[in-house]
Amino acid sequence: MKQSVLVLGAKGFIGSRVVKALAASDWAVPVAASRRALPPDSADQPDSLRLDENDVRQVRRAMEGVTSVVNCVLGSSATIRTSARVLFEVSRSMPRQPRIVHLSSMAVYGAAVGDVDETATPVGELSAYGSAKLESERLAAANPSVVILRPGIDYGPDGAQWSERIAQMLYARRLGDLGAAGDGYCNLVYIDDIVEAILRALRSPNLGGKIFNLASPDPPTWNEYFRDYAKALGAVPLARIGERTLQIESTIFAPSLKLVEIFLRRFGPRLARRMPQAIPPSLVRLFQQEIKLKVGLAEADLGLRWTPLEGGLRQTALWYNRSIGQAKSVDISGDDRVGN
Repeated sequence: MKQSVLVLGAKGFIGSRVVKALAASDWAVPVAASRRALPPDSADQPDSLRLDENDVRQVRRAMEGVTSVVNCVLGSSATIRTSARVLFEVSRSMPRQPRIVHLSSMAVYGAAVGDVDETATPVGELSAYGSAKLESERLAAANPSVVILRPGIDYGPDGAQWSERIAQMLYARRLGDLGAAGDGYCNLVYIDDIVEAILRALRSPNLGGKIFNLASPDPPTWNEYFRDYAKALGAVPLARIGERTLQIESTIFAPSLKLVEIFLRRFGPRLARRMPQAIPPSLVRLFQQEIKLKVGLAEADLGLRWTPLEGGLRQTALWYNRSIGQAKSVDISGDDRVGN
């Protein structure tokens, strides 16, 4: 008998891929749940529903009869917290608790440096996003059937945050060789590897209560990522961005761009989409953070093998150049999110 798997946040980068993978399997039937349901005749999403993840009654009805839940909810920090609280409260009240695979983020480690495994505690003050993800994990810990995944920098075709945005900035020569400012580690994880981890977590017994980092075991620096991605895109020669230029952009231009963007979203949305994207201080700090996610546990318990960077970047660049090009702008408001 096939599993019935409820996917929360099914329209997002990860959630939509999970739904497609489940629909293509011979062991699961996905139920794609989001605030904007897809058409019922969609070929790759045979069952979808409109759902407010913050509404207890709606979530309870959606969870009736499902075997498992994948939580890929996106949104503000408040939405992440509230939706997690609702999900785990409803789960605890059910006679038979479903297996839940909960997408967290490497942002829960804060400013940690060096080799970091799943037992590491947060370092320094967390971002609003990281704090919300950590609080969600603490809510999840009360449910013994939950598996928590902490992706690093999720990239791949359709990825707005770390694929589309970075490509636009490389083409515009606003990112490139950052010198010492880009020597932090870029803990990349290809979208297909995240989806495979989720599917294996759904099917593997005796994983309840475990946490897994997801990232390349040998991450490039951010400078190396920009270099290799630019080559795959054809966005060469690579620009050399001085530390002073980067500092001026992140501390002076970024706040101004953000204010203009907020104004245009309300009064001129078409112009807002054409605005150059800001490089906020939080992103600059990330480029310098010397943290390496240890992923041996995911390899041992989930049997994961990682997509080589060259192949992942090739597929991502093909998607961007064919589907997006240099004209489209993406929304990078709020925190610089890592992972889901």
